[in-house]
Order: sequence, then structure tokens, then C-alpha cells
Amino acid sequence: MSTQSHTVLHADHKHWQSDIRMWRVDIEEWQKEQAKLLADLEAALGAEVSGVKEHADSVSRHEERVLRHEHLIAELEHTARPGPNEIESRMAEAHHKEAEKHDTVRAAHERLKTHHHRAMARLAVVLKALGREA
Repeated sequence: MSTQSHTVLHADHKHWQSDIRMWRVDIEEWQKEQAKLLADLEAALGAEVSGVKEHADSVSRHEERVLRHEHLIAELEHTARPGPNEIESRMAEAHHKEAEKHDTVRAAHERLKTHHHRAMARLAVVLKALGREA
């Protein structure tokens, strides 16, 4: 160090300060990018979580309808003393509507399952890229 002049030392320090300013600009930009990405990810995960919750609620409501429907059929069998095919004819329309509702819930479940598995696989790739395992 004794062979270097003060001018060289000061020049090095100016270059270093210039590098540090440039690094701070980069870091600020990276932090903005991270903040935006995290906000977007939080929104996407929030939608994923609420979608699963809404579907769980839908399945619960559907299960209650199925149980009520089954209870009604059983009640009619025991109290109405129907003639041949009377229950079937009285319940055919209601049963058809329940079958349509069930098919709708089944289709929603399959769509959500596909979406969920795809989202979880993609997030696992991101976590792996960041050195984390899902």
C-alpha cells in the first residue's frame, strides 16, 4: 500500500462508491419487483384458498340437499302408502333436478382439482428453484 499514491487510493474509492450507488439502484429495482410479485402471488394464493373454501361450502350444501332428498323419499315410502310407481313419478322431477345439481358440483370439483394440482405443481417448481422443497 505504501507504493500507491493517495490519488490512486482516492480513485479506487470513487469507483467503489460508484459501484455501490449502482448496486443500490439495482437493489431498489429488485425490491420493487419482489414486492409486486409477492402481491400478485398473495392475490393468486388468496383466490386459490377462497376457491377451495367456496367449493367446500358448495359440497356441504349439496350434501345437505342429498340427505334431505333421501329423507323425503324414505318418508314418502313410509307414510304415503303409494301405489306402484307413485313415488317414482312424484319424485322423478325432483330427483332429476338433484342429479343435475350433483353433476354440476362434480364438474366444478373436477375443474378445481385440475386447477389446484396445476397450481401446486407450478408453486413446487418455484420453491425448488428458490432452494426450498414443497
